Amino acid sequence: MPTGPRSPEARGRALSSAAGAAIALLTLPQWVAAVTALPDPRMRALAAAAAVLYALVCVSAVPLASGARTAVRLAVCLGAFALGGVLAVVLGPDASWTVLFALAVAAALLPVRPLAAVAAPVVAAASVWALVSGGVRDATATLVVLAASTAAVALLRAVADANAQLRTARDTIAVLAAERERHRVARDLHDILGHSLTTVLLKAGVARRVLETTGDTARAAAELAEVEELARAALADVRATVADYRTVTLPGELAAAASALEAAGIAADLPATVDDVDPKLRTVFGYVVREAVTNAVRHSRAATVRVRLGRRWVEVVDDGRAAAPVRPGNGLRGLAERMREAGGVLEVGPREGGGLRVRAHVPQEGERR
Repeated sequence: MPTGPRSPEARGRALSSAAGAAIALLTLPQWVAAVTALPDPRMRALAAAAAVLYALVCVSAVPLASGARTAVRLAVCLGAFALGGVLAVVLGPDASWTVLFALAVAAALLPVRPLAAVAAPVVAAASVWALVSGGVRDATATLVVLAASTAAVALLRAVADANAQLRTARDTIAVLAAERERHRVARDLHDILGHSLTTVLLKAGVARRVLETTGDTARAAAELAEVEELARAALADVRATVADYRTVTLPGELAAAASALEAAGIAADLPATVDDVDPKLRTVFGYVVREAVTNAVRHSRAATVRVRLGRRWVEVVDDGRAAAPVRPGNGLRGLAERMREAGGVLEVGPREGGGLRVRAHVPQEGERR
């Protein structure tokens, strides 16, 4: 039965089991020599059985207990230390190396503090035993071997944990990047198509009314030619948005606003220049003009729409109808998000005398919002 690729955790458990089995086989001659050196046959049999059990515990502990709670892992390590200590006592002072396997298990399973708490007494006891039985040289060798081996395994475990965290972080970043790109495309498509289709709808309506009322085919054809041009521009904008190379300009949006307002029969009071606006803010302010004018054309039934510009602010007001309170849709929510990204704020609400006021402001550094 075919199976899919194994997870990193499963591969890690398999690798740990294989490494433990390989180490057990490599040290088999040393185990055989230490057990057969015992004079009592009954003691040799008990030591051999204990050695086999000890090897099974050490080989299987890491892959089986690595996902358990700390208390369970600590219990497994203490069990391994107990078996290793018994074997060391039975096999004699020269067999203090047996606790090395239990130390490796503890280094692979326990965090740094619990590891230090259980490993330090074991290493100290083995070194003292070597000092008493063999002198300073044996004690130093035992201390160096046990401490260095434990530290090496702990370091390898730390590297493995760091790699696992990096894999998790990489996967999370990939998900967030995909979600951010999806959100960007959705927001930009709303901004583009909302404005362009509104203007197309108005121009097409004008052409229809011209044909119905006057039969002026030349004027209707001119209006339809503008519809065709707008549709082509909208298609180009959609393609550019998907490829993430589309740019918005404040002068371009003011020109588009003039065209849309004219088609809707709304008087436009627009600035003649954008020279006073901070160049860094002209793009985001272009989005403000686009969304506010599109909403005015769609919903306000206004007679006039006025746009005013400052160095770090833009304001769009109409004299139509505005609900109180204003309930922002996707467009205004996306616009507010753009303003936050630019370090500014968006204010939307009814104005005195009727109509809606949309104001965007980006404070200078140190200025209160």
